[in-house]
Amino acid sequence: MYVGVGDIRKSKGLSKSFTWTGDLELTGINLAGPVELDLSVTNAGSRIMVIGSVQTRVRVACSRCSEDVVLPVDVQLEEEFLPGSSEEARERTSDPLDAPLTFENDRVELDELLRQEIEAAEPMQVLCRPACKGLCEHCGANLNHEACRCQPESGDERWAALKKWTGEAPAPSAAPTVKKISKN
Repeated sequence: MYVGVGDIRKSKGLSKSFTWTGDLELTGINLAGPVELDLSVTNAGSRIMVIGSVQTRVRVACSRCSEDVVLPVDVQLEEEFLPGSSEEARERTSDPLDAPLTFENDRVELDELLRQEIEAAEPMQVLCRPACKGLCEHCGANLNHEACRCQPESGDERWAALKKWTGEAPAPSAAPTVKKISKN
């Protein structure tokens, strides 16, 4: 998706509005609805400024059980685009972490900007519900929908003596045997 900027490049300070609603495909993002854009595109002299809002919904996996969760995304953005042929753009392109967004042929491509902004708006950890039980670590059963059929682990026998302190096993009923050592 792009915005034509030939009309505003004629003079510094010229600006135009860009609104759009529709389906869009962005690499690495699973959109769950249309994207709504309400942008202002301004000629800032040596660059084009894009300011506005993006609204959509994304489908992501629950961090515990991997079920799909649809989240609303409402992002305010402000980004600059440099002419692709400018010296500043060529200099900054050498560092991938500082690579600028560029435009060519009086067209500002919005896809990469939208991808970055929507991806940054997604939370690091998503839960399908606050009390999500997740997956069984052994058989993979979704504990929100079914009980696990795995056998409980007996544990490491070397730690069995400590279980009496945690209440997991009854304390021994017989007193320990003490051997007397005679000194002869």
